[in-house]
Amino acid sequence: MPQAKPVEAPVWKKMGLLFVLFVLQNISLGFTWTLLPLLMREQGLSLGSIGLSALIYSPWAFKFLWASQVDRRFNSRFGKRKTWIIPLSGLSIILLFALGFIDPKQFLPLVLVVVFLLNLTIATTDIAVDGYATDMLKPSQRSMGNTVQIVSYIIGHMLGAGVFLIVYQWLGWFNTLCIMTGLHLLLFLPVVIHSEIPAIAIEQASETAEDFKPSARAFLKLPRVRWFVLFLLLLGMSQHAGQQLHLTMLADLGLNPRDLGQFLLWVGSPLSILGSLIWGGVLSKWGPLKGFILVCLFGIGLCWFSSLVPQGVCDLYWSAAIMLGWYQFVFGGMMVLIYSIIMQLSAGPQSATNYAVLCGLNHLFSVGILPVAGMAGEALSYSGFFTGLALFTVFTLFAGTRIMRRHLDL
Repeated sequence: MPQAKPVEAPVWKKMGLLFVLFVLQNISLGFTWTLLPLLMREQGLSLGSIGLSALIYSPWAFKFLWASQVDRRFNSRFGKRKTWIIPLSGLSIILLFALGFIDPKQFLPLVLVVVFLLNLTIATTDIAVDGYATDMLKPSQRSMGNTVQIVSYIIGHMLGAGVFLIVYQWLGWFNTLCIMTGLHLLLFLPVVIHSEIPAIAIEQASETAEDFKPSARAFLKLPRVRWFVLFLLLLGMSQHAGQQLHLTMLADLGLNPRDLGQFLLWVGSPLSILGSLIWGGVLSKWGPLKGFILVCLFGIGLCWFSSLVPQGVCDLYWSAAIMLGWYQFVFGGMMVLIYSIIMQLSAGPQSATNYAVLCGLNHLFSVGILPVAGMAGEALSYSGFFTGLALFTVFTLFAGTRIMRRHLDL
């Protein structure tokens, strides 16, 4: 018997729900991602050790290993996506509250363990959220959905790495985590009470959940996907390698967490949002190829400027504002570019699995480069490292352009 066509939800409801879900994921991640390297540097740890600490975010890189279970196992009465989103989001709030009782200056290893568990929980939630977005959005709505995703990601990080970094400097670890937990509970409420939005197209109506078995391996065997993975590797290495070193360099030059939080809040985050909107328009008008070329050119300029900061190219506060704002602007463009291609490649009956595979690999490359970048920064100095990164980004520009033209048809 043919399956009844589901009633489509209004666009504002879809976009509002996605906005809340992505903000909810990124507040705590932005806070720990920014603050922990600064605390570790204060305790005298090397750049290589700080880079290795990025492994606590490894669940984001390896979530594709269990993504098929999120597509396969669910309670149809509760909702395919809500089956995972509700309990895991609740667990992440509990972990966040528990984290407030552990002093990072005395029990840093235990803090890293809890943050790892927090990442594992949120990364698994993200599998369901990404699949939910791909299911509910029409092809014509995906560009808007990508923009909402990136803007909500940035706002989440703005709150975590900006507002709550300043709050931490004023109120301390425990009070900051309590306030953050309260905000998570407020955002969680509309997610709990909403009715799951049905998928736009049910492409395998003849198959039951038990019959359908998503396969990440089969997806990765597609030639176009394999070339995109290589493209992700190049772009991730060129654009993410300097991320932590920007922060540690500014800390070594004398800025404290409150200073960095203010720069990220008032300069970095607005430019990242502006960049997402501008780059979204660039991709719509000129296409992904020209967008990629511009991202690389801006990235090369950023690396060049970053190499001059330790030499006192200008006042430290101006250097921090320019460098962090420039990075966030480029980062916004790179995110819009990558996720628009990922959503295009992921559409289908196993959308959550496909999306998790490509996002997981993107995180793997982005996080995996950080220990190498830390050791390189230690060996070459900050100026030498960013000069080398500029040269690698030039290589990425030419190699990535060739891949996009010949193998991705973009």
